[in-house]
Amino acid sequence: MKECGLPEGSFSLLFDAGFELGQALVKHPLVKAVGFTGSLKGGRALADLALARPEPIPVYAEMGSINPVFILPGALVERATAIVDGLHASATLNVGQFCTNPGLIVLQRSPAAEQFVRVLAAKLAVTPEGAMLTPGIRKNFVAHTAARAKQPGVKVIAEAKAATVCGAAPMWFETDAAIFLKNRSLSEEIFGPSSLVVWCRDRAEMLDVARHLEGSLTATVQAGAAEVVGQGELIELLAARAGRVILNGFPTGLEVSPAIVHGGPYPATSDGGRSTSVGTRALNRWTRLVCYQNFADELLPAELQNANPLGLLRLVNGEFTRSGI
Repeated sequence: MKECGLPEGSFSLLFDAGFELGQALVKHPLVKAVGFTGSLKGGRALADLALARPEPIPVYAEMGSINPVFILPGALVERATAIVDGLHASATLNVGQFCTNPGLIVLQRSPAAEQFVRVLAAKLAVTPEGAMLTPGIRKNFVAHTAARAKQPGVKVIAEAKAATVCGAAPMWFETDAAIFLKNRSLSEEIFGPSSLVVWCRDRAEMLDVARHLEGSLTATVQAGAAEVVGQGELIELLAARAGRVILNGFPTGLEVSPAIVHGGPYPATSDGGRSTSVGTRALNRWTRLVCYQNFADELLPAELQNANPLGLLRLVNGEFTRSGI
């Protein structure tokens, strides 16, 4: 920070064993906006604190995302092995501790799809454990997977072994679309290397699952070459529920650029997916719009004065002019 010439206080790193420090920062009158990555419970608590202030402030919270992956029959015919390898890598990267981890896999039941899941489950079952970020996160993973295993109509299809204090290994489940659509808890994220396979009878049921979904950071469609053109309805449904829609790719991995959108409708984010927390547009979260109307040049901020060749569009005496041009 010093090498870049930034002033003192531009960056601070504070540690806390509980929640008191974060709560104090959100309530401090000098803080004007908050960014947060964590659980739905934590994000909602901070947002409630921010709204309760005498001067409420925005909270840009990433809170929970299941990042659904819809795998169509033609994709399995063309590249089942590649999808197994790609999905396994995406779901186990950093022990599943990415906010874009694919937590829901939607398939139409068929012999080819069942074989695909068997191969994927076998690969998951021998995946070595990895360290989770904290003992508390690992404890939550164990508790949530144990609870899901007891849900009616849910079956464990892959369970690798973990033995260390912070260790976790893949634990995947399967259920039918009819059960998934009736049980809202199956739509909740399990943070870590766990995903739920949802079996659909046909395309219509697959679309019903898409309509049922809450907001996510990403939504993915794996389609065969001849299937792509017919996915307009599915893509439209997913675009309404995710900030990034992926065709024939995998959700983990981001390129920081002006185009990237790392946000999504609630509960993926607290602001309904109107912003991104990754990419150059993320800076917009920390800005405030101001309009200067009919101002003399010397009263304007330097960025808007005519002497600045990159000046912005201005309204002067009812006419638009651009500084520096």
